[in-house]
Amino acid sequence: MLLRRGATTGRYLSPEEWDRRRFLLTALKVSAAALFGANPGWGARQEAVRGSMKITRLTLYVVNVPERKWWWSDDFYGQPEHQRDDNYIVEVETDQGLTGLTCVFRRPNEIEADLPSWIGRDVMGVNLRKPGARLVGSFEQAVLDLRGQALGVPIWQLLGGKLRDRILVAQTTGYKTPQNTADQAEWGWAEGFRVYKMKCITQREDTDEKRIRYVVDRVEAIHKVAPEMLVRPDIRWRLREVWAAQEVARRLRGHPMDSLESPINKAAFGGSWSEWRRLRESVHLPIADHVSQQALVPVFEARGLDHAIVGHASHLQVLQMSHLAHELGMNGWSQTVAYGPGSAMGLHVAACMPHLTKAYDLVGPYSWIDTLVNEPFMLEDGSYTVPDRPGLGYTLNHDAVKKYLVRKQVFA
Repeated sequence: MLLRRGATTGRYLSPEEWDRRRFLLTALKVSAAALFGANPGWGARQEAVRGSMKITRLTLYVVNVPERKWWWSDDFYGQPEHQRDDNYIVEVETDQGLTGLTCVFRRPNEIEADLPSWIGRDVMGVNLRKPGARLVGSFEQAVLDLRGQALGVPIWQLLGGKLRDRILVAQTTGYKTPQNTADQAEWGWAEGFRVYKMKCITQREDTDEKRIRYVVDRVEAIHKVAPEMLVRPDIRWRLREVWAAQEVARRLRGHPMDSLESPINKAAFGGSWSEWRRLRESVHLPIADHVSQQALVPVFEARGLDHAIVGHASHLQVLQMSHLAHELGMNGWSQTVAYGPGSAMGLHVAACMPHLTKAYDLVGPYSWIDTLVNEPFMLEDGSYTVPDRPGLGYTLNHDAVKKYLVRKQVFA
């Protein structure tokens, strides 16, 4: 029998319960196909709304917005190159007069080569299970935004319906000294954040003790200024071995903690997740890691994780993974790192994720000095409100884009 540790207590699954889980995995495939695949009634509905809607013009904005001071890393640790990269936003115009909004996360040469393939696509007729378009997640967002506008419903309605009205988010940050960590956490608490996620351990921490101290010192610094702030150290597999993660957990006993994210060597599972299971069963803190769709069932069977962090290039695949994790009884979250248009899509997806029981990693509205959208992101008690306006519910602020524009390119 398999041990499943719940929120507060552990229990064993009976053979009947385990058989039920197996059945649910099969049922999930059927339900996912019904949710995301072609809908027999969709053709009639699209004719009733406005018939076909073809993409006629794309405007690519390459922008670079400065981040808020020390949002990611401080001056001591320095800003990683990826945090200084340009970002890519696309307005998608149609022959019906509606304009969609999306963002793209690929190399510039790939974006410029692949975007033209969107021209002429019928937004109302395309099956997003087989989109036939490059840049799949970006295309999904554009299509869902336009469909939502045409139907007068938010994107979350097209994803099967929202499960929550508000999304608890983490104040997600990078590498800092303990003092700068405390300063930012104090600011974040005053702004309304209740969970602080921090990237941990760099090449500077070159011994086991230094790596352990780096995590512990920062948590202690946070709780001196924000005693109730839950902390989520994202260790990025850099504690390496079980004993080191056990020592971190021991030193942090009594501190308000969310979880330990990615604590030990990724390869430590050795094909069986045995080391992750050993860690999980020997510490009081929940253990989380990024899990692929193929690994969800094996890690569940191995009892290797408490929380599954799901992610995929496709928003629809993220939801399917969340449904699978939920049916397996696993909690967790996902993440979005993007300017305003991408952050808005993240809220729609998060609203529909059944296994989302922890703070969502949203690096966006507070990370840069401008969101580049007209509508506000309102943080209250650590949560953002799920948009209820048609489509994405956010529109591009052209004045802000002009201010931070690197270059602009039109495809027609």
